[in-house]
Amino acid sequence: MPHLTVNGANLYYEQAGQGERTLVLIHGNVGSARWWDHMFTPLAERYKVVRIDLRGCGQSEPAGGNSIPQYAADVQAMLQELGLNRVTLVGHSMGGAISMAVAINAPELVEAMVLVNSAPAEGITTPDERKPLLEMMIKDRNFMKMALAAVVPTAATGEFFEALVDDAMIAGPTTVPNYTSLGEQDFRPALASCQIPTLIVYGVQDTLISLEMMERTRDSIPESTLLLYEGMGHSPNVEAPARLMQDLEAFLREKVGV
Repeated sequence: MPHLTVNGANLYYEQAGQGERTLVLIHGNVGSARWWDHMFTPLAERYKVVRIDLRGCGQSEPAGGNSIPQYAADVQAMLQELGLNRVTLVGHSMGGAISMAVAINAPELVEAMVLVNSAPAEGITTPDERKPLLEMMIKDRNFMKMALAAVVPTAATGEFFEALVDDAMIAGPTTVPNYTSLGEQDFRPALASCQIPTLIVYGVQDTLISLEMMERTRDSIPESTLLLYEGMGHSPNVEAPARLMQDLEAFLREKVGV
């Protein structure tokens, strides 16, 4: 399967579909491209779809430098290497922060954004008392499994979930740098002038990101809409993929005409 070397990192990606519009799917912390398995093929029936493993995650090689700015630079470089522009960035959790960073740094590449239980525009800080738990999580698969069960509360069983846990262990060394970087970001000043249409999806059972954070993120992006998913947790892309695809397609039809 294809890899692309950008910014000194050998990154895995998949591309499918021949649609006029391009969707780029960006996973979250301790994630991988696998988090989009339920959506990738169905979306490719209508759009060109790209999903990637961030550096140190999934089938991409570790390369150090794990941070939101570095991930955003990697995504931007991949888009340029693949000849893609005017894309819709679809970011889950930390992938939402990466999407916002790309949109700020290279707005000419981004036509729309879909933020799925995204890290908030203001950033999010990990309390010091939780940091030892992060260290335990990346060393102990059972502990990681319990942590991920809280992230996908309505889908935390079966072979697919076990594969997500396996991928999380691969990405484990990126965990602490990622949480540190998430606490260092505040996109609100730059987003104030952002004119990119944005759909913010929020599963209200999320125990990591609060509704108030998502409301403030909505208020930070002038062209944004907040859509609430009752009964869903942090990961609608895994917990409610059919509904998310339906809402994504309706949003794109309204905002960009596809």
